Amino acid sequence: MQSIHKIVKVQNNQVIINLPTGFAAHEVEVILKPSTRKSTAIRELEKEIDMGMRSPVSSKSHREIFDNLKEKYETL
Repeated sequence: MQSIHKIVKVQNNQVIINLPTGFAAHEVEVILKPSTRKSTAIRELEKEIDMGMRSPVSSKSHREIFDNLKEKYETL
C-alpha cells in the first residue's frame, strides 16, 4: 500500500493534490486537518530573531531592524 503525507496550500477554498506517477490506487481516502507545521520561512524568521536577541548592540534602531525583517518575510 502506498501512502502520501503532504502539506498543500488551500486556494480559493480548494485543495489540489497531484499524485506521483505510478500511484496504483483508483480510490483514496482523504483526511483534511489544518497544518501545524511551521513553514521554512517562519523557522528562518525565528532563527533570525533569536540571533538578533543574542547579538551585540547594533547602531540600527529597532524600527530599522524590524522593517528589514518585514521586507524579507512579508510574503508569509
